[in-house]
Amino acid sequence: MGNISKTVTAMMLMLAVIIIVLMARINRADWQSRSAPVDPLVNEAIAQARALQKVGKLKEAFVIFEQYAGQGHPDAMFYAAKSYARGWGVKPDLEKAREISLRAVQYGFSYRGETAYALGRLFQLSHGPDCNSVAVQWFKKALQWNFKKASMQLAFHYERGLGVEQDIKQARVYYEMAIRAGYEQAMLTYARLLKEGRYGVVSDPARAFELSERAMVSLASKARGGSGSAAKQLGRIYRKGKLVPVDLKLARKWLLRAARLGSTGGMHDLAHLMLYDPRNESENDVALAWLRLAAKQGHGGAMTALGRFHLKEKYGLKLFGAVDWFQKAVALEHGGAMEELARLHEQGILVAQNHAEAVRLARLGSELGHSGSKTLLKKLLGVQPGINSSSKGS
Repeated sequence: MGNISKTVTAMMLMLAVIIIVLMARINRADWQSRSAPVDPLVNEAIAQARALQKVGKLKEAFVIFEQYAGQGHPDAMFYAAKSYARGWGVKPDLEKAREISLRAVQYGFSYRGETAYALGRLFQLSHGPDCNSVAVQWFKKALQWNFKKASMQLAFHYERGLGVEQDIKQARVYYEMAIRAGYEQAMLTYARLLKEGRYGVVSDPARAFELSERAMVSLASKARGGSGSAAKQLGRIYRKGKLVPVDLKLARKWLLRAARLGSTGGMHDLAHLMLYDPRNESENDVALAWLRLAAKQGHGGAMTALGRFHLKEKYGLKLFGAVDWFQKAVALEHGGAMEELARLHEQGILVAQNHAEAVRLARLGSELGHSGSKTLLKKLLGVQPGINSSSKGS
């Protein structure tokens, strides 16, 4: 763990330097574009790699992407970065994903806007007080380069005041922009805002109903057409019941479709739905299999969930397997895993008792906005190092 701590510290220092440089570069009005190399043979190889991905040959696809990314082809960089970010055929490495994306975005190529958007998402997941500010700037660049999905993230940042001054009027402008572009998530989030009348917004139930109905019709059409992401969203809508009455039967139907279509979020949510319904005890093994598949494909939440089940020795899982899952999820910068591993270090369970390491992990989770890590950090900062605190933070 000492080597991991040193590596993370070095990465954080490197990230701080990157942020300083980026804040200067992103805001330059004269942002220059490099010309992307044109090679039909490379384009064909990348197309073949994408076909390999679709049939589950992720490692073979990654080898091709990485080869041509190293030769300066931005399309290959785009897919290599996505592979590192999601753990497709390679060990997840968000720092490597950022590094490759920063090289790719210098080129004027077809995925430039989406690469800027991906950088925004990567910086959202990063540690440090300026990461949200950098994320906002990348989303603005993505929008400038005609990737409309960035308007949804900008609405989120302005609504909550993350990386910018809170500005509900500006948030609504970006929500409407995303809605015009047809993004169902924007319709649903904005519908909840209008329905609940948060942040001083005048409640508008009629508009909220119209937006939610429009979004669900669109999502159902996409899900039937093979979109795992759309099916996952529908499953979550019926599970949460914030815009429609809770319907766990429909939630399961859509989450199962999402999982079968390859959505790791759908696998994760389906597993939880199955595990927490006592009537489905006979399906526990199936649910855990979905959870493991999601974790294998790089879903940090699934890794953390498996770690927690091991820690509690639920569903026949053994205690000693917990730490490995938490460490894997921490590598993906999952706040929940940081909290859990911090607790283990503070209590000296399964790992060496280390108050400083517990504080470091809780602080990292807190910087990601994870509420459990924030609460734990406050408790840990009131504990003197060297005192056995096994009764604290549990």
